[in-house]
Amino acid sequence: MKATCLVGSARANGSTAYLVDTIIKGMQESGIETYKYCIGNAHINFCHGCKKCYIDGKCVQQDDVEKIVSDILTSDYVVIAAPSYWADIPGQLKTFFDRNTPYGDTNPNRIMEPQKAIKGIAIAVRAGVRKEENELILNSIAHYYGHLGIDTIKRVSICETDSLEDLKSKHQAEIEELYLFTKSLIAES
Repeated sequence: MKATCLVGSARANGSTAYLVDTIIKGMQESGIETYKYCIGNAHINFCHGCKKCYIDGKCVQQDDVEKIVSDILTSDYVVIAAPSYWADIPGQLKTFFDRNTPYGDTNPNRIMEPQKAIKGIAIAVRAGVRKEENELILNSIAHYYGHLGIDTIKRVSICETDSLEDLKSKHQAEIEELYLFTKSLIAES
């Protein structure tokens, strides 16, 4: 089994990355092969809006997007975790989503699509207390999953987390629950 995990943050070592690493640990202990990408470290250009991908199913740009999507579409599980940037997903993650037009179900000429059922986990992390803002992030991730044919099986909302220290001190129960959930995925398959 294979999982592709995306840290949808500009920071590769913050609270969002810590949650992804927790998931990866549980998955690896269950024998799932994992791939991790930090969107902030990936080379991802803005979409040009040229719609040439509607002609041949390919983007005219050459960067990290095709490799990441190839891993996503050949996975059994996909994890996307994003912090709240002004009550929404970070711009880097939005740019990645925008660049998935060649692979989405609205493209009549897409040449890459899932060959098996893929299950998705969506995670939102924010400093504030209003869970409604996290719902926007979780909905954005689930919307992305839907266009790629990925079934969202778990949504995790973590609030009151302005730093990694906040996450570790305030949310040990949620961290442990997430770890145990992902560690049990093989048994559920």
